[in-house]
Amino acid sequence: MSSRLLKLAVINQRFLKPAVTVTSRVSPIKTAWQRPVLITTTRFYAKSNKKKNTSVESQIEKDEEFFFQFDEDKFQERFDQSISQLKEHLSTMRIGRATPSLLDNVRIRIEHSHYPIKDLAQITVRDPQTLIVTVHDSDYISAVDKSIREAGLNLNPIMENKIIKIPVPKPTKESRDKLAKLVNTTGEQTKHKIRSFRQDGLKQLKHDAKHSPADNIKKLEKSVQNLTDKYNKMVDELLKSKVKEIQS
Repeated sequence: MSSRLLKLAVINQRFLKPAVTVTSRVSPIKTAWQRPVLITTTRFYAKSNKKKNTSVESQIEKDEEFFFQFDEDKFQERFDQSISQLKEHLSTMRIGRATPSLLDNVRIRIEHSHYPIKDLAQITVRDPQTLIVTVHDSDYISAVDKSIREAGLNLNPIMENKIIKIPVPKPTKESRDKLAKLVNTTGEQTKHKIRSFRQDGLKQLKHDAKHSPADNIKKLEKSVQNLTDKYNKMVDELLKSKVKEIQS
């Protein structure tokens, strides 16, 4: 029995192997270095005119927003008004005859304002050499009297109760010369206005030149000068006629 067991042990030892635990380890695989390949994709587009169109539209908008300052009709209208005012003023400069229009240009200073004499008083003719001024408010009689004296009309008003009597002196050589001088002064004031109109017109054309052809601007500048010369000549003719009337 023992021999049999010994025999089996020998057989087991010969054919049976002890279990072996094998632990596997993955070794890293080394790969050769490669140069990276860059792939560039280029996409072509049709050339856009959007920027160009925007620029054109912007310029058109600027042109539409531009305001031309010079207006030839309005410019000439200013000259016409200055001549009309001169004629009106000269018509009041009469010598040796009483007429209500003689006081048309008298302004009454009350506090900080000036009012036409017609707004504060009634003017009538007593006789060919006397005007009567009836002031509506007696508080303003002194102001009216002072304004008439300082109007440069060579008049010396006389206050009588609630009215002002204005003797219109008969013409003398001295009074004629004085009135003629006043006429020339008035004419010079009108010429000063005309010169200022010319300067304004040229300044406006300089502004408009940014958006107007040079030939057109030169044409308008010549027109401005021609109008200036024309109306200055009209002033001279009016003054000459009025001085002749006074001195005759």
